[in-house]
Amino acid sequence: MLNTVLIHNCTREFVYPVERNTLEFKLTSNKGKKSEISLICWNNLREDDTRKRIKMELNSSDNDFNYYRCQLTVDDAVRYLRYYFEISSSQEKLYLGANGKREKKPQNGFFEYHYTNENDVFKTPNWIKGAVFYQVFPERFCNGDFSNDPSNVEKWGAVPTRENFFGGDIQGIISKLDYLSELEIDAIYLTPVFQSPSNHKYDTVDYYTIDPSFGSIKDMRELVKQCHERGIKVVLDGVFNHCGYYFEPFQDVIRNGEKSKYKSWFYIAEFPVQTDPANYECVGYYKWMPKLRHANQEVRDYVLGVGEYWIKELDIDGWRLDVADEVDFTLWQEFRRRVKAVKKDAVIIGETWTDGRDLLRGDQMDSIMNYLFRDAVVQFVAKGTISACEFGDIIGKMFSIYQSNVYDGLYNLIGSHDTERFLTLCDNDIRKLKLAVGMQMTFPGAPAIYYGDEIGMLGENDPGCRGGMSWSDQNDEIKEFYMKMIRIRKRTEALTKGSFHCIVCEDGLYGYARKHDSSVVYVIINNNEEKRTIKVPIIDNIRELTYKSVLSDNTYHAKNMESKKASHNSDMDIYNGFFEIELEGFNLEIIKKEER
Repeated sequence: MLNTVLIHNCTREFVYPVERNTLEFKLTSNKGKKSEISLICWNNLREDDTRKRIKMELNSSDNDFNYYRCQLTVDDAVRYLRYYFEISSSQEKLYLGANGKREKKPQNGFFEYHYTNENDVFKTPNWIKGAVFYQVFPERFCNGDFSNDPSNVEKWGAVPTRENFFGGDIQGIISKLDYLSELEIDAIYLTPVFQSPSNHKYDTVDYYTIDPSFGSIKDMRELVKQCHERGIKVVLDGVFNHCGYYFEPFQDVIRNGEKSKYKSWFYIAEFPVQTDPANYECVGYYKWMPKLRHANQEVRDYVLGVGEYWIKELDIDGWRLDVADEVDFTLWQEFRRRVKAVKKDAVIIGETWTDGRDLLRGDQMDSIMNYLFRDAVVQFVAKGTISACEFGDIIGKMFSIYQSNVYDGLYNLIGSHDTERFLTLCDNDIRKLKLAVGMQMTFPGAPAIYYGDEIGMLGENDPGCRGGMSWSDQNDEIKEFYMKMIRIRKRTEALTKGSFHCIVCEDGLYGYARKHDSSVVYVIINNNEEKRTIKVPIIDNIRELTYKSVLSDNTYHAKNMESKKASHNSDMDIYNGFFEIELEGFNLEIIKKEER
């Protein structure tokens, strides 16, 4: 008993509603012991309510812990619930209640869940679940209107710097919508389009004006209209943590000091305002981006007004919120209410580079930029600095910290305007890029392509990753692979809706199964230089199955139907057979059960 770790609290991290009549429960236990864990629950105010026993399923694992989940569904709203857990192994039987673990069945000290209200249920827009995003950096995507070019515009394809301009604009994006449709993109995310002196526009001057070098509000309205006609959603970048140095309220403070009516909009240590060194708070200590004071009601009203305005004015489909984890969470709660009141299925995506669970409690974001996923893929595939088991640990932990009802909407990226391009990190090894893309397109979530990655663009971190889109020089092999993977994803329900099960995790080999109803897909990664033979565990319960690759013409047959122990870090304790495959170095295989 002393060596058994069991973690559950009756808080939102461990018990939450999926629907008003359905609760999901999570429990964490230490790894090493094979245990069967059951939830015992009943309605405390109904004398005739029988106690229900629900077996918990192993959802994910890392090197230290197993993470279990189960769901309870009742006829009406879940309410007045008492519950505890029973943990059985060959060595012992334990019980976990509100007072901790015990060797005897609890007679009191139960966990309790009181009531599920409508707004307790975390609902994300259906359209984001499994959607394929495409991130556009407008200044570097395409120049469609030379008349609005900045005076110092450089030739397209010049070396990108943090100061230079290439002339990309909204008309350029419109002119390439056929290209995005060909890729079968579901949504585009545009980095900031509002008036700003920089090429990146993260130092906003006027939140109510489209930057003249990009075009006009009429151009933006036409872009959204044409995207919608093609079934493409449009998400804009909201930079509300900070403003630009030339934002008029900040300029007013510079001019008028303590007499400025905007002085409480910012965090200013003393007057007059100074820039060298800055005597005001900024984002990342960057003096050209003063921090906004979100405790000020006027600032809050301003931000909320901008959030509503562009949805009403352009019919955009949501916001990506810059450095969302640096902003007062109560502002995001109000932002969500106001935005959803204007457009119910508008999506809100928060930028965070770490654990994003504070943003994903159902009252702020619908999704986050999943840098946990990106960083793990970079370390495992591009750099080879972690093993398959360490990669599995990170992924298992990632799935443990988020509610399962957000899995399919996580914004899964492998590169952005703030990172090195993935092919650069791979030292231009296309095989490794394909591995990463294959994983990105088959993982739970919404895969996001950074413009140009799909044609093999290279680039170091900012500003190198922000080069002009290479329309005349494209790597056809990479582009065709992206298109093939997108098609496979869109035509395979298990890849957009399916559960996730790690089944192979050893010696540079990583594999997982996605399952939805009777549809099962197996994805196997060989992150080694040499060819490997891999026994792929079968999670189907049907014997004598035939499996077919969706990437090649290979056919595989089930073998050895005796139960076997799965590899380290697999979510499956045992499996009912396997099929054997051979994979070349740095290669992947995607295999489906052949329909009869």
